Amino acid sequence: MKSKKGFSLVEMIVVLAIIGILMAILIPTWSYFIMRANVRSQNNYSKVIFNAAQTQATREKFYERENYNIANDTTKTVTERNAAKNELFVGKESDFYIYWNGHKGYLLMADGETIDTSVTPAVQTKVDDFVKSINKVFSQSSETVYKIYIKDYKVKSVCSGRSEGTENIGSYPEIQEGRSKNKTVQTFDMDSIKH
Repeated sequence: MKSKKGFSLVEMIVVLAIIGILMAILIPTWSYFIMRANVRSQNNYSKVIFNAAQTQATREKFYERENYNIANDTTKTVTERNAAKNELFVGKESDFYIYWNGHKGYLLMADGETIDTSVTPAVQTKVDDFVKSINKVFSQSSETVYKIYIKDYKVKSVCSGRSEGTENIGSYPEIQEGRSKNKTVQTFDMDSIKH
């Protein structure tokens, strides 16, 4: 009598069932680890952006010191204070937001989400210079979108992602742990992550 070589149909079904069960367990776990790695990378990127932005905000404070002092000096006339305030960039508003979309920097309005379309060419040049100084330090700027929140020349928070639509948004100083569902970098709540 000849012995048959190979697997029987039942053995093949059992092997395929075991492979299916292993895949059902491993694929969600693998995607979770990939998501966590992406969020951690964005947290690290946000910290680099935070430090570079703080350096630039400190420079701006030095450049704007005289006009900032005049704008807040109650002994000066309203005309003098308004003229000095119009010369300010970072210190002009209490809440200052800059958004980088991976290609261009934008000044955001006080709500921290809406792009300010009334920006003059002179102010846009200052925005461009601000993000350029950050992007000299942050080498991943062409592959990352980020938003910076500054108050009184102090960077309060930064968030970043690979693209505007990503759910893997990282931040600093508050570190993100998971997906940011129903949020984009531009609409991310910066007050929730400030120090």
